[in-house]
Amino acid sequence: MRRFAALYAELDAGTATEAKLQALQRYLAEVPATDAAWAIYFLAGGKPRQTVPTAVLRAEAGAAAGIPDWLFEASYQAAGDLAETIARVLPPPRRSSDLGLAAWLTERLLPLRGADPATQAERLRDWWDELPTDQRFLLVKLIGGGFRVGVSKLLVQRAIARHAGLDPRLVAQRMMGWTDARALPTAGRLQALLAADDAQSAVSGQPYPFFLAHPLDGATDDLAGRLGPAGHWQVEWKYDGIRPRWCGAAARCGSGRAARN
Repeated sequence: MRRFAALYAELDAGTATEAKLQALQRYLAEVPATDAAWAIYFLAGGKPRQTVPTAVLRAEAGAAAGIPDWLFEASYQAAGDLAETIARVLPPPRRSSDLGLAAWLTERLLPLRGADPATQAERLRDWWDELPTDQRFLLVKLIGGGFRVGVSKLLVQRAIARHAGLDPRLVAQRMMGWTDARALPTAGRLQALLAADDAQSAVSGQPYPFFLAHPLDGATDDLAGRLGPAGHWQVEWKYDGIRPRWCGAAARCGSGRAARN
């Protein structure tokens, strides 16, 4: 969490694209693969699911700070951000933690979702007591499901491409579905994302390219020899998107149909 909080602060504070790219590259080079996988997930637009209700967060923060509700509300109105308010009103931590981002998510935050309010309150106070202000801020953002930072998905892809020595377009293709909440980020998925550009699709995680219609080059009198038996092909109607043009063996061209193998 410490390294991710430092990266978050660096990305959020600056506006220079090159500085953000370098910060992302340094982070990817320094942290374990499991932490890098989760960082890419969030920075590329993945949304954490809220694990603790906002009412519980507010109530426990006010109680831990020893302030009445009206003072917490006034502090919130002044700060304009719930995570910042909580991070600043809490007393200084009495302990320290160097738990990584992946461990925080898989061992602590995700299991907390659905727990009873008493358990959630106990865990919150325990965790807040081991984190400094910047990490508390980030923790509340992840718990509340409101994580945002000043980088685009394209910038993240460029940083990954530089880090792995890959074409950014290839990285963009491999990252299709990366932020799907049904497939949690893992070291294995990161390894596939960073695989050499000649890796097989099954190894790299790279999806098969979109099927698009293209004109046939050259003579069309030996289609079976060039493309295989006609029985191995399937012709489908194309009902959406741009209608590609197609040409049959008799050189009759039209639109609205696409062929694929």
